[in-house]
Amino acid sequence: MDELLDFASEQHVFRHWHGGERQDVSAPGFWGLVAAQMRQIRPVDEGRISIALGATSLDLMSLFVALIASGRLAAIFPPSNSIQDQQAYLTQQRESLRRIDPGAIYLFDKTTHTTLAEIDPALGRREVLLPTGIEPLPHEAEAARARFMARLADPGPIFIQHSSGTTGIKKAVAITGRRLAAQYAAYWPEIRAISGGRARIASWLPLYHDMGLLTSLLLPAIGGDCVSILDPFEWIGRPGLLFDVIEQDRCEIAWMPNFGFRHLARLSQNLERRDLTSMRAWVNCSEPCRLADVLGFEGAFAEWGVAANSVVGCYAMAETVFAATQCRPGERRALAVSASLASGADVMQAGATLVSDTSSEADKHVLSSGKPVPGLDLAVLVDGRPAGEGIYGELAVKGPFVFEGYAAMSPAEGGITADGYFRTGDLGTVLDGHVFVFGRLKEVLIVNGKNLFAGDVETAVNGIPGVKPGRVVALGLESAQTGSEELVIIAEHDAASGREAPAVRADISRTVSQLFLVVPRDVRVVDERWLVKSTSGKISRSDNLARYVQAFRARHAAR
Repeated sequence: MDELLDFASEQHVFRHWHGGERQDVSAPGFWGLVAAQMRQIRPVDEGRISIALGATSLDLMSLFVALIASGRLAAIFPPSNSIQDQQAYLTQQRESLRRIDPGAIYLFDKTTHTTLAEIDPALGRREVLLPTGIEPLPHEAEAARARFMARLADPGPIFIQHSSGTTGIKKAVAITGRRLAAQYAAYWPEIRAISGGRARIASWLPLYHDMGLLTSLLLPAIGGDCVSILDPFEWIGRPGLLFDVIEQDRCEIAWMPNFGFRHLARLSQNLERRDLTSMRAWVNCSEPCRLADVLGFEGAFAEWGVAANSVVGCYAMAETVFAATQCRPGERRALAVSASLASGADVMQAGATLVSDTSSEADKHVLSSGKPVPGLDLAVLVDGRPAGEGIYGELAVKGPFVFEGYAAMSPAEGGITADGYFRTGDLGTVLDGHVFVFGRLKEVLIVNGKNLFAGDVETAVNGIPGVKPGRVVALGLESAQTGSEELVIIAEHDAASGREAPAVRADISRTVSQLFLVVPRDVRVVDERWLVKSTSGKISRSDNLARYVQAFRARHAAR
């Protein structure tokens, strides 16, 4: 891997954007920062986690890499912010920190100290308050990088990331040095093939989430690629900043979740035009990736230089370090299934349409996530056994960068089969060599024997006037009377639409009944920001189900 970076080069490897100002750092400069941070790291008991906590900055990025280079087991945790519900943040982090029991918590400001005290006063003795804007140690830079690179041969864990899906409590995933190296060897050549060499990456992704941590920090740090990075909460306040960065730094590739593409397309008329012709690929990294949102994004920004077929899918998860599949521009596929599927069904026989480009019914199509990266064995399981191409079932993966199980769980409890496959909990199929992900196993709602994908219901409701886009959740509430699940829909009200909540509620119920032939048991149109999101920005099903029961069912039961 050393040959990928000319260490003496003054080429930029990280460009941090904040408040419209850019701070550039070269390879010697970044690793000099890492060397300086290594001097501030304190000893901890073996196996205890050292947490870096703070907003996106060169300080945070160099600290995290320094923790790994110093032989620590590192993790990044999100700071509190004005957008997320504060009580939800405290509850989430209190549970995580109690289970992790960290040996040290590194932070850069006293506000974070106050927040930690609210989470758990006992955490104070583990805090290490670091200065910001630390001076690099250029004479120690090469040695710091050598120590980091040496850890890529470590068979033991070097950092922790969290699986933060929309259901359940986060699960800690320990990533070994060898698995990180294997992920780089399998995935980064795919990215280099797309970019045509050393990649120039644009990112607003949070570093406490696997998509941001791997594509905006660790993999580029190994290869010496250039990352132009924004803080995610600054991007949320001004989404057009991403395009400013791309135009000025001539970036070539960016990763985003599906909602990012939808959000930017929706705002396109209000954004100042920028030159996006340098972009070779926009990677949609969600499960599922929806063709309608992809085409909407490409259409909205076509005149800005976004090329047709430049938005491509990627299937990734913390359990595989990051990427399991990747599609290249011009090779994408889309799939529409016109009938409900039962496990083991032949997708094509069930009424599927496979297309290579666009469709008049793009809203019903799922974009492929591409083909498995080299070295990964991906299977579709039906009744626990691998099935052939075109069969619908649970996706499972096996390979040199797939984890061995969650902390405090046996391999079987963590979804590892006897022959070494990890059962992802994602439902999908493989057609024409491409992987199609339809949704989570736990997000299939079974209402009176009918299977519904929660995501499909949410997509339908999102299009109703008066609903705040992207702020809908479909839930299954178990009914003791029927032995099935009741369909509950919660949607935030877009007051600016001019539509009254009762009319919106009636439209939701009617639309869902007509499209899915299921009458919702309850529809709630709530105020903006009522719904709880996880730290990765996803609507949290478990938290919102609990909030719904407390707010509406518990009150009803008490009467």
